[in-house]
Parts: sequence; C-alpha cells; structure tokens
Amino acid sequence: MVENEPQYDVVLKMVLWGEGREAIFHRLKVNGIEGDRALAIYRKAWMERMRIIRGEGLKALMLGMVSLVAAWSVYYFFKLDELNVEEFGDGVNGIPFVPWFLGFAAAILAFFGLWQSARGTFEILFAASKKGSIGDD
Repeated sequence: MVENEPQYDVVLKMVLWGEGREAIFHRLKVNGIEGDRALAIYRKAWMERMRIIRGEGLKALMLGMVSLVAAWSVYYFFKLDELNVEEFGDGVNGIPFVPWFLGFAAAILAFFGLWQSARGTFEILFAASKKGSIGDD
C-alpha cells in the first residue's frame, strides 16, 4: 500500500505545494526509493492533488448553480418582468425602491453565479494544468 511508504507524506506535501516532478523523484532516489515504487508514490500523491482541486471546483460550480437558481427565483417569484412600478406607490423619496432593489439583487446573484460556475468548470476540466500550491487560492 502506497500510503504506508515512509516517504509518502513528504511526497504528498511536495505535490500539494506544487514542487516539480524532478525534485520529487530526486528526493525519493536519495532516500532509496526508485523505479515503479517511486512512480506509484508519485501517482498516488498526484491523484490526491487532482481530487482536492476538482473537489474545490465542484464546490464552486455548485455555489454558482445555486446562485443562478436564486437569481432566477427572485426574478420570477416577484415577477420583475411584469412588475408595474405604480404598484409600489412613491417608494422612497419618489423612487420605486423595492423593484429596483430586487432587480439589482437578482442581477448581482446572476453575475456571481455565472462567475462561480465558470470558475468551477475550469477548475474541474483543467485541474492537471494548475501550477503552484493548492493553498494559494
């Protein structure tokens, strides 16, 4: 089992920090681990890195989808497309505040949802190309 290897925790930390492949294999070689055994340790650590990055991407994607659904719900629940400003009277100082505020909140939620959905999708699809430490985000 790769997790029981004495150098696995060190290699995992190096992979999560974004160390280069050559530096990791050099460290393993210095510690007497070479060949298939070293490759198995590296692959297991790399897959853990991909799992963490894709997990964070999935969280962002789900947050984006929830935000988009919330924006859509505000827009259609309050019927902002059919709303008549006169229904709210003069509002605050003659400005129909409530429909303006609801529309603004729905737009902010929609843009946030689009941004998070795009970010999450790109993190999931391009996890292997992420450079540097995974803690930098």
